[in-house]
Order: sequence, then structure tokens, then C-alpha cells
Amino acid sequence: MLKDFAWKAFENTGDIAIYMFLKEVEEKKRIMEEAKIVKDEVAISSTAIQCS
Repeated sequence: MLKDFAWKAFENTGDIAIYMFLKEVEEKKRIMEEAKIVKDEVAISSTAIQCS
């Protein structure tokens, strides 16, 4: 939603600061998704070790 808003604002204005904000939002989302994957992998690994 915020990403869509930022993109529309950039399309309408051409303001590079808005584009940079959009890229920052995308990067933070990517980092959050990667952190969740790592957390899930650690949980699986921990469970496997405890079961052994």
C-alpha cells in the first residue's frame, strides 16, 4: 500500500526523493522477509537438534 502510494507520487511528480523513499521501503520489506525466513530456518534446526 505504501509502496503503491510512493510509486504513484513519483509517477506524478518525478521527484527523485520520492523514488529513493520507494526503494528504501522495498529494501526494508526485503530485509524483513529474509529475517523471517532465517528465523523459521533456525526454529526448524533447533527442533531437529532437540529430537536427535
